[in-house]
Amino acid sequence: MGKSKKLTRKHNKKKRRTIKTRYEAKKYMEIFNLAYKYLTSSFHDIFDKDDYLLSSYINQGIKKGWKILKDKNIIKEIKCNSLCMTMSILNSTLGKRKKLEQLNIVQKLYLFFISYLIEDDKLVKKEVTLKHAIRKIDLRIQSEKNKLLKYELKGDNRNIKKCKKYIEKQEASKKQLLESNGMNKVGIGSAFKLDVCSSVDCQYLQEYKMEKGEKWSESYSKFCLNITEIFKGIVWLNMYMIFNRTTNIKGISLNMRKIDINLDIRKSLKPVDIILIPSSYIYESDLFYEDTVKDRERKKAVNYSTNKKYWVYHNFNPNNGTIDKRGVNTLENKHYVVALMSLPYESDWKTPKEVKEKEMYNNFQNFLQGKGPLPKLREIYKNIKRIGDDERFDLQENIENSITLHWVYIHRDRLDDFISEYV
Repeated sequence: MGKSKKLTRKHNKKKRRTIKTRYEAKKYMEIFNLAYKYLTSSFHDIFDKDDYLLSSYINQGIKKGWKILKDKNIIKEIKCNSLCMTMSILNSTLGKRKKLEQLNIVQKLYLFFISYLIEDDKLVKKEVTLKHAIRKIDLRIQSEKNKLLKYELKGDNRNIKKCKKYIEKQEASKKQLLESNGMNKVGIGSAFKLDVCSSVDCQYLQEYKMEKGEKWSESYSKFCLNITEIFKGIVWLNMYMIFNRTTNIKGISLNMRKIDINLDIRKSLKPVDIILIPSSYIYESDLFYEDTVKDRERKKAVNYSTNKKYWVYHNFNPNNGTIDKRGVNTLENKHYVVALMSLPYESDWKTPKEVKEKEMYNNFQNFLQGKGPLPKLREIYKNIKRIGDDERFDLQENIENSITLHWVYIHRDRLDDFISEYV
């Protein structure tokens, strides 16, 4: 009797766990469907209740994404998007939370995509198999054949010739790989490079799971074929919640083309704790240094020292329009939203360097004093972008009167590496 009760309890526990997993999976699939529909303006769902098989993979990704967001050794450069400032704001917003449990389901699903799309040294070095490389070449050939058909209907002889030449080259590459059993990769290395934004490479990464059975294959195929749209839809939903101060996402119109943000970047420097990284022009120009011993040492340390010591702009004072120069090593031990500066100038590119530097200096002073047109993140909006041979739904951010080139969410301890690589 005791053994029977024990078995019953074990069975009931397993049943409750299954119900919880199915419910959780249902919520994930609902948000994935919403994300896809909001980005593409489609009325059709991609996922259904049978795609609960993805839930364990998603849960693992959420936990991994949270660790990556908090990891000071990883620069948060996320692939498959053009929203560098927007993503930095989102990463900073979530990064300030103390516990994963404080995030809602849409925020957690963003973490899942961080785990998959973040730049990872181990992932970059990995290559796809010969089978997948051949498949990528076959897709290139088929795409070019589709173009060729259109050009033949138009009688566009110039492009017909280009298409045929490309197809011949790809056919020769395929033959080269097959005959050498993948050993001779000369001129064909790109087919083996792993691109997490590619549906083919996504399926390669999920190959083990997809081989478990037909249903597994169907669920992971849906995910891989629509990965960039779902991810961007998740970003869209998160930004809508942040800038509309709401968690209600089910009332958003599918026809909404943009999210108005109107973020004054100058006014955000202090509250968001933004760091500005000078360009090489700024680091080298005397105009951006005061005639003090400390500033002369700064200029020397960043330009003429073998062991360079970088400084950044930080701690903006909006009341008097000043901003401090800070050595990277003097910053707090934490993550920051960081922007690479690119000050505009009015002259053309042939103008002497000294003239351009003067104009950049004046524009920076105007920015600090709040004069003239000031940079604003005006909106993020949907559009169609050609990615490779395909037209895909995309998101763009509109920054007016920009003084920056790129934004990233990064820990202080990686700033020196980042500056030395990008400045």
